[in-house]
Amino acid sequence: MSEWLVIVATFAGPVLAVQTQKWIERATERRRNRLQIFSALMANRATRMADEYVRALNLIELAFLPRGWSKSKDQAVINAWRSLLGDLSHPPASNDQAANATWNLRIDDRIIDLLAAMSGTLGYSFTQEELRRGTYRPQGIVEREQAQLEILHGLRQVLSGKAPLPMAVTQFPADPDLLKTQAEVARRAAASYDQETGALKVKQVAL
Repeated sequence: MSEWLVIVATFAGPVLAVQTQKWIERATERRRNRLQIFSALMANRATRMADEYVRALNLIELAFLPRGWSKSKDQAVINAWRSLLGDLSHPPASNDQAANATWNLRIDDRIIDLLAAMSGTLGYSFTQEELRRGTYRPQGIVEREQAQLEILHGLRQVLSGKAPLPMAVTQFPADPDLLKTQAEVARRAAASYDQETGALKVKQVAL
């Protein structure tokens, strides 16, 4: 029996070592992917129109799929993401300022809940207050995002036929010589009529 155990251990040892190494590599890659998503969301939480931010949101379902010892914490991340996605998918009408203000505040809360859940499963200890206040957002970025939204909204209205394309001609290009000729023609045409009666002046020419 002892000899068989030695033989089994001799062959099983390298196999177990290889499988353990693969498990470590998978776990390391999984954590790396999660950290990349979390870092992208943290870095862009004040500029939510960034492509990197949107891409990170769409990878949450894949990277934080509940499994293993952190299953409950992973599920909390998924639940927070689905709550955020539900609100993002149902924005209010663009011309309802009060509803938009309420919706934006709700989105802020959902994002903070999501980041808090992600920080928990990754081993960080960020509080919701830290996540909410620890951002820097220059006024220029705010104005740029608002301008982009207004441009996109206006373009969508025009392309969908809901709004006309405004056009205003302020000046036509003109040739100075052509303008002079047109003025001379107009002067001669005006001289062809009697100023008092408005009758057309006719000159008879003997043949």
